[in-house]
Amino acid sequence: MQEAPTLARTLRQISRALERTKKICTWTNVLTMCLFLIMVMLTFMDVFLRYCFNRPLSGTVEFTELLMAIIYFGALAKVQWDKGHVVMDIITGRLKARGRSRLEFATNAWSAMTVLWCIAMMIRYAFKKPDWATMTWYIPYMPFLLLAAAGCALLFIALLSDLLNNAADVLEERRPAVTLITLACTAAVAIGCFWLAEHRLPGVSSVTLGVWGMIFMFALFFLGMPVAFALMATAFVFISNMRGPFAAMDIAGNFWFGQVASYDWSPLMFFLLMGYFCFYGKFGEDLYRCARSFMGHLRGGLASGSVCACTLFGAVVGDNLAGSVAMSAIALPEMRRVGYSDTLSVGTLACSGTIGCLIPPSTAFIIYGLLAEQSIGDLFMAGVLPGLTCMFCFILIIWIWTLINPSIAPKTEKIPTREAMATLKTALPVCGIFVITIGGMYAGVFTATEGGGIGACVTLLLGLTLRRYTWKSFRASLEDSSRSIVMCFTILGGAAAFGYFVTMSRIPMTLANAIASLDVGQYWVLFAIILCMAFLGCFIPATPLIMICIPIFLPIAALYHWNLIWFGVIMVIMKNMAGITPPFGINLFVLKGIANIPLTQMYKAALPFVAGLFLCLILIIMFPGLSLWLPGMMD
Repeated sequence: MQEAPTLARTLRQISRALERTKKICTWTNVLTMCLFLIMVMLTFMDVFLRYCFNRPLSGTVEFTELLMAIIYFGALAKVQWDKGHVVMDIITGRLKARGRSRLEFATNAWSAMTVLWCIAMMIRYAFKKPDWATMTWYIPYMPFLLLAAAGCALLFIALLSDLLNNAADVLEERRPAVTLITLACTAAVAIGCFWLAEHRLPGVSSVTLGVWGMIFMFALFFLGMPVAFALMATAFVFISNMRGPFAAMDIAGNFWFGQVASYDWSPLMFFLLMGYFCFYGKFGEDLYRCARSFMGHLRGGLASGSVCACTLFGAVVGDNLAGSVAMSAIALPEMRRVGYSDTLSVGTLACSGTIGCLIPPSTAFIIYGLLAEQSIGDLFMAGVLPGLTCMFCFILIIWIWTLINPSIAPKTEKIPTREAMATLKTALPVCGIFVITIGGMYAGVFTATEGGGIGACVTLLLGLTLRRYTWKSFRASLEDSSRSIVMCFTILGGAAAFGYFVTMSRIPMTLANAIASLDVGQYWVLFAIILCMAFLGCFIPATPLIMICIPIFLPIAALYHWNLIWFGVIMVIMKNMAGITPPFGINLFVLKGIANIPLTQMYKAALPFVAGLFLCLILIIMFPGLSLWLPGMMD
């Protein structure tokens, strides 16, 4: 019995020794953020020289791709130390500390094994393809693959440190039986995965294996394994079973680096940075003051003004959470001061941020466009009218809510017209960013891919000109951008591997053929897709949800000849719904923390706006022109 605490102390000492690498990760993260700013300026200079002097920089695309890889893999471990990877804590969040430590021991062990496999395969692939190089400058990829492997090695050290702490927690319980059961279950799953990867099951079709793989993936999700690593582990095990270990090795060696070092995904990095520059530049607060000046005296006017401000803020942020957080900083205290109900206030702020994913530029449309091979520019335009429709639906919900119960939103004094008009000046910076970024794309000055870099550069320069940044806020904008980029791209890497598996299993085509054989109308099929995504959105975070569902449902959309731009708008609305749907909508948890209210009240506050999203969805299905008119006009 005395040996267990001694071993636990030894494990913690090793963990503390490993934590010394945290400093390395912090400085590596700082270096990568400096490189990120260089990448933004590189894009800006390329567009400037091309448009003004017809002398573009040579090799911009490949330099951007290589910088993307360095930026991502350099920041990867820091995000693990900060516990920034997406986890579904459906079970772990309800366990006591001891039970949570046991489960985290297992999931950290499986995650560490997955990452270690990726490191080995990256190194193998780098030496297997030593002549692999860029197309313009013939820069060899081998050093960058090895750098990626080094970044993953730092990630493995961070996971190992967490694993040793979890092991120490389990040992300190002084319950040998519990310790043995924890170790046995962890090892049994790992050994079972290795066995399944090596042994093809006779008589089992690829579709059946695909179904088993999805069940296994959801089991890992619910047990609390980080979503990205669960996707990777599932893909490797089942691809190896279906196509052999060497196929899985080649995919593991290239998929992660190839997904990150892809110029097509650069807008996602750029627009995330642009969003955080806007957030820390307090441009959202300017928009709220403007909206409040014109709408504050109306019934539920402060709430409706928050909806309008979130919509306008979405025109420069493109993210659902940033808008909610930015508006809550100024709108929530104001609504509480005049006597608004917390239920109305937090429900409005938590849910209105989702409109930002419909108004261009939108990170969700970038993800959908690349996965579905659709024009990002057309998708951006397709989201404008649905975004405004969603805004009006939310305002309608607020109006009905306050009409039924006026006491939840007392009226406020009307601001004089001259003062209200003066606040329009505060909205000019955001309007300028939107016009330059989106207008430049459609004027042909730069591409949709370059638009994010231009937008980030313009936002930074405008914020510096207006003296909106302190050194602390500027550094925070870079750190938060880094965290969001790593979180998104890690899931993208996992989703890419999982997409290979889903394609090999033939589940999408089998599902599409099965639906085609049924005598049901296309709208019943669409209703079933929406119902499925609404159910999954109750449990799966919004970004992984859309990445998992697109490869499955896209063949069905193609089968019925649905316009994939219109279908993309529907998919993004369902992603938005996942962010505010009880019990695990991320926006709800963030606003709960900001407002310091019970979670049950947060759920109650969100439900009317979920109904508003369904109303918006019905209108878009009934009137496809809401999504297709603007893209058609641009064409």
